[in-house]
Amino acid sequence: MKSNGEHFVTCGQMKVLERRADESGLSYYRMMENAGTEAASIIMERAAYRNASKEDSAAAVSDVPKVAESMTSAGSKSVKAYVFCGKGNNGGDGFVVARLMCDKGYDVTVILVDGEPKTQDAVTNLGLVRVRDINILDMAENNRALMDLDGEPDIIVDAIYGTGFKGKLKSNGLKATIYINKYSGYGDAAQTQALVASLDIPSGMGGDLIEKQELDGNCVMAHCTITFHAKKPVHLQKFAKQYCGDIVVADIGIDEEKLWNIEI
Repeated sequence: MKSNGEHFVTCGQMKVLERRADESGLSYYRMMENAGTEAASIIMERAAYRNASKEDSAAAVSDVPKVAESMTSAGSKSVKAYVFCGKGNNGGDGFVVARLMCDKGYDVTVILVDGEPKTQDAVTNLGLVRVRDINILDMAENNRALMDLDGEPDIIVDAIYGTGFKGKLKSNGLKATIYINKYSGYGDAAQTQALVASLDIPSGMGGDLIEKQELDGNCVMAHCTITFHAKKPVHLQKFAKQYCGDIVVADIGIDEEKLWNIEI
């Protein structure tokens, strides 16, 4: 679908496309891996650019890939990343990001906001996180988990709730978004600014949302939102800009034109 020339799909259409892709040989697990891989690459490149900008080096800013590579060298353990993960597939995407950033040398902590994941692909990817040098905190088991986070993050990845979120943030989800927004650089309470990146959508915002009054004002305020395959209706709304930041569409391997034409 298109609105003002921009391509988008509704959450319902996205579910259909994912199901048809899976049936055509692009498994749900492969789509999760593709999503996490694309997101990790975008996040690390943006972190490198921000780092180069802080150093005010024109040469560094002009060669972001080289800076990104230097940040993932032996000294990159000083770059601290907190990855907040929910118990669904959005959290699974976050586990992929956490694993890949760890493999590149980042100091990664995963925060399980609502406890252990419930979907099989997310469970599998958490298993891959557990065998790495990644600290894991579980807010469902430890109500002081956020207080146990050591130091200030350079990067925060929001992979708590996906596009299907409805209603209002509550309990640990609300605590997590408030914590994230402390570091995003927005508001009087902001601490040292970290790069905040949301996967698919800022947590607390529904993918099909088009009315601002239905938005939970406590949703994550990201510097960039990496949405998968296509924008969703909410990404096209003017009120969403202050929460989404820059919106980047990541290819996860779905051939939409082909999948819409599959005979059922």
